[in-house]
Amino acid sequence: MPLASARLSVFYRQLSQQLGAGLTLVQALRAPSPAPADDTARMAARAAGGESVAAVVAGAGAWLPQADRPVLVAAAQAGRLPLVLSHLAERHAELAATRRRVIMACLYPVGVFHFGALLFPFLRLIDFERGLQWSLSAYLGGLLAILVPVWGGAVLLWYLVRRENAFALAFLNLLPAIGGYRKNQALADFSFALGNLLEAGAPISRAWRDAGEICGSPRLRAAAEVIHDRIQLGEAPGPLLAATKAFPHEFMVRYQTGESTGSLEQALLALAADHQTTANQRLVAASVLYPGMLFGLVAIMVGYVVITFFLSYIRTLESLM
Repeated sequence: MPLASARLSVFYRQLSQQLGAGLTLVQALRAPSPAPADDTARMAARAAGGESVAAVVAGAGAWLPQADRPVLVAAAQAGRLPLVLSHLAERHAELAATRRRVIMACLYPVGVFHFGALLFPFLRLIDFERGLQWSLSAYLGGLLAILVPVWGGAVLLWYLVRRENAFALAFLNLLPAIGGYRKNQALADFSFALGNLLEAGAPISRAWRDAGEICGSPRLRAAAEVIHDRIQLGEAPGPLLAATKAFPHEFMVRYQTGESTGSLEQALLALAADHQTTANQRLVAASVLYPGMLFGLVAIMVGYVVITFFLSYIRTLESLM
């Protein structure tokens, strides 16, 4: 499992500062850091043994994200590792901050939903005439009837998304706010990877292929593969963007401008920042919208209980009269 973004940011920033200060990669990897000590020591030993940076990075544990590895290798080979490490540190710090805000926004409504899920089956066991009719099996059955569909559906969706199931991805893309977040996050990841790979000196054809693999979007991956093949034939990527139908108009204009003015890396990194900002805004909107829907569900549950009690009270009065 990859290291948390906040810890990765600290690790990358520390490594960038140490390399910038003149330490070797072996010395920097041996220094204490948030990364697993045993693994960084093994990586340092491989680097000290004369293995290439690509081999050292490939031998890292699962804590090092797969999306960062091609960028690190290209940067090391071009002698620009400190700069790219600084970019990665800033990006992971921003991702960590966004995730913290979303988690804090979701904690309260999710807690209210689960409180309602615990309370609702209990209230259903209360008879207005005879009082509480406790039954553990009935209570657990009511509780599971609420939580199993919710958590089961969430786990199933998570599994299908991790497997890149086409129906699950299409479903997420149709959801309000979440669809916009996924689209802009993929563009941000793609632009960031492509900009850093080019800035690190990677050949443009390989940079496009690797950025397509990194971004996690099947549509962008397919477009990147097409452009990679056309670059191999000697064509420039800019005029090919519109034919892929995978990139928005702003991306195409700014890419072609950067391509023609020789500032492509800066244009791509600026695009990454803009799409990341939009993705964060969509994610914040989702953190408001969907917890609000949970609040609504709890309100419906409470309303059902209140109406049930009221009807029971009316029936009791009618029987007494």
